[in-house]
Amino acid sequence: MRDAIGGAFSITAIVIFLIIVNCFLAFSVNYTKAFRAKNEIRSIIEKNEGLGCNALHQIEDFLTKNHYRIGDPYERWCSNNGYKIAKGKNNTPLFCYKVQKVDLTGAANNNKAYKGAYYTVATFVNIDIPIFNKIFSGIGNVFMVRGETALIYSSGINYEGLDDGSCSI
Repeated sequence: MRDAIGGAFSITAIVIFLIIVNCFLAFSVNYTKAFRAKNEIRSIIEKNEGLGCNALHQIEDFLTKNHYRIGDPYERWCSNNGYKIAKGKNNTPLFCYKVQKVDLTGAANNNKAYKGAYYTVATFVNIDIPIFNKIFSGIGNVFMVRGETALIYSSGINYEGLDDGSCSI
């Protein structure tokens, strides 16, 4: 009987170890996906000199090809923390962003006569476990990958974001 209980304990310890290793590997893969998505979004915004319709189309194509999406708890986190949510086809959320307008000297300037802007892009590591997402609803800070674009100088086009649904994707 002692050998049976010892064997059961050993098997339990091995199974728990395998679960922990698999969770770590899944997290690593999803973190890499979120990091790559953030870098490509920043690159597309910089290349298009702002977040316009053309940039949004390119970003959506990239995210669709790489099977990246933000989940429901992250949408709530974005809206609660002052981020805007860029949406694609069928009103699907793609990523979160903030626009920081600056004047010619680089200081913050909140009026409409700005000369440039920084975009802060936030992507998230997707942990798609329903019970985990309900218990830890404020996990945006923990699983967020954030980055800023370089200063994008205004060329007379006012790309402050796309909340109005002006892009027909």
